[in-house]
Amino acid sequence: MNTNPIEALWAVVKSQTGRVREWHGDDLLNHQPRYLADLRLIESLTPAGTVLEVGSAPCHMTALLSLAGFSVVGVDVDPGRIAELIQQLGLDVRRCDIEREQLPFEDGSFGCVMLCETFEHLRIDPAFVLSEINRVLAPGATLVLTTPNVYSLPSLARFLLGRSIADPVTEFGKLRRLGHMGHVREYSADEVRRFLEASGLAVESIDYRFHAPLVGRKKKLLSLAYHLVPRRFRRELVFVAHKVAEGPNLSALVPLLP
Repeated sequence: MNTNPIEALWAVVKSQTGRVREWHGDDLLNHQPRYLADLRLIESLTPAGTVLEVGSAPCHMTALLSLAGFSVVGVDVDPGRIAELIQQLGLDVRRCDIEREQLPFEDGSFGCVMLCETFEHLRIDPAFVLSEINRVLAPGATLVLTTPNVYSLPSLARFLLGRSIADPVTEFGKLRRLGHMGHVREYSADEVRRFLEASGLAVESIDYRFHAPLVGRKKKLLSLAYHLVPRRFRRELVFVAHKVAEGPNLSALVPLLP
């Protein structure tokens, strides 16, 4: 491929129109460093088989994996809201409400699953989601999970100022505005680890990352602050785990109505 994946994705995003272009443009501008870090991580893991991205919208990570040559499938609660980008890039994104129905795949179908910046949005049953991820992972296959760190500097600062870590009016409002829930709960590294181990997954590594804004004074201030404090206060938790046992095979607590 002559164009690198991020350049190819930007070209498609810039071809969008209206509010969809604004959403894609803002998201990619704000999250490009994280997407590229996740892509480098997947490349270093060299997964055997297809990668599943759980919680794909706006499908930028799904697109980058595909453009980088990986076999990738995504699932999202409403792929129709990003139908144009999916069609332009020929992505395979299936509809699934991951907290209320089984993933639409056979047992052991995937060599790697990505659950990135999605765990904090789960509002019904995170244990069911992880149980389903275990089911579709091949034996020994890898899960990459990233989620905000509840003990990050911004979270601690909001707490000390008497503010919520995530404003509930804003986060619940995203259900109507974006089609998915905002941050329901942010977790500590130990809490996520316990969830994974209860789901038949062994944690290989835990990393702490931060991605400062691409430009501006805020970038300099955040970068300086994060370099002055221990890594455990950085914004993002990054887990690499692998399947070591069959999961609890949980059923959905709130199944979809027929």
